[in-house]
Amino acid sequence: MDKQAKDQEDEQKKMEDIDRKKNKSREGRRSGLDFRKYTQQIWLAGLGAFSRAEEEGNKLFDSLVKVGEELESKTAEIADQTVEKVSEKAKESVTDTKDKVEKLIDHSVNHSLNRIGLVTVKDIQHLESLILQLHSKVDFLVEENKFLKEQIVKK
Repeated sequence: MDKQAKDQEDEQKKMEDIDRKKNKSREGRRSGLDFRKYTQQIWLAGLGAFSRAEEEGNKLFDSLVKVGEELESKTAEIADQTVEKVSEKAKESVTDTKDKVEKLIDHSVNHSLNRIGLVTVKDIQHLESLILQLHSKVDFLVEENKFLKEQIVKK
């Protein structure tokens, strides 16, 4: 009986081995099918993500362009205002500097002309005013002289 029990046990082990092999083969086929299904799902998920990214990417791109245009118009306005202010200040500064330089040059030229003995416009204007004063005094003296002569003739 030991032999028969052992033979039955061996037979049972063989059957279990065959069943295990069949199950492994089925599992292999099943896991192969599962793997294909899983890879196809990954592929489809990737396509879906690409499609959504393309749709939303276009929307995002359009909204970024709009924000960029608004920002550009604001900065252009600010830049124009800044350039205008700087330009005005530069013009004022140039005018002030020009006036100061002209005064310095006039003073230097007049001083140099006076040192070498040449007459300046101010000198001529001063002489002109003295001549006008002298002329009025001479006119006054001529009138006074006439008056005195008349007084002498009456006597």
